[in-house]
Amino acid sequence: MSDNNLTPRHEHINGKDIWVVDDHQYVLLIWGKLFQLHKKPMVLLSIDYHPDTNPPFWLYAYQKAMAIDPDREDQLVAKFQNKMLSSINSDQLDSIELVMGQMRNDEHINTAMELGYLSDYHMINCMEKHAYLTGNHYLVPKNQFGSLADTMFKNIGLPLATISSQELILDIDLDYFLRRENIDLDLNQNTIFSDLVKQARVITVARSKTYFDFLKNDPFTIEICEEKLIKLLAKILS
Repeated sequence: MSDNNLTPRHEHINGKDIWVVDDHQYVLLIWGKLFQLHKKPMVLLSIDYHPDTNPPFWLYAYQKAMAIDPDREDQLVAKFQNKMLSSINSDQLDSIELVMGQMRNDEHINTAMELGYLSDYHMINCMEKHAYLTGNHYLVPKNQFGSLADTMFKNIGLPLATISSQELILDIDLDYFLRRENIDLDLNQNTIFSDLVKQARVITVARSKTYFDFLKNDPFTIEICEEKLIKLLAKILS
């Protein structure tokens, strides 16, 4: 894979586009391109160890605000966030590339909402069940961290009937998989993940190597994890 995050690795498997990036925020460029092609926002379903739903440019704005005047933190944070967002033309991906250096790897989802690339999102994660004004969060039980089995999707209460009728982007962070066995999915007994893969207009994958290496509790590498996931997706799409 290229060292340049702006050039993600691309797989085209039986008509399905799969894009792999190093740092998760760079999927925003792929979602933006999809929006340009279809001229309408999609619904995101993201599977990740972390929720990745911080506000757009929050850390950049917070650090800048605290350096200027901590007593006016809230006001200044909002000002700097709005300034960054106003510098982006949602129809011009070049304008997003110019500000990627100020975006963290947990701020891309709500940035996509602000830019109109997403109409809604479903965030499956192992850390927080946030209750925001927009979006939906689902907390994976600890004994099912890393699972793609039907029982996990049912236990978290994912509204499959609603999601099945939506224009979907499927997004997966490799740091979700703590053990290699998590990706050894029995497709004869588990159909929900397969259905989501087939339904998705595009699939984005974040490698997130630093987090993957920290969280894994099985001696396997990011390369093995990525290879196993791509093989699973290919098996489903075949």
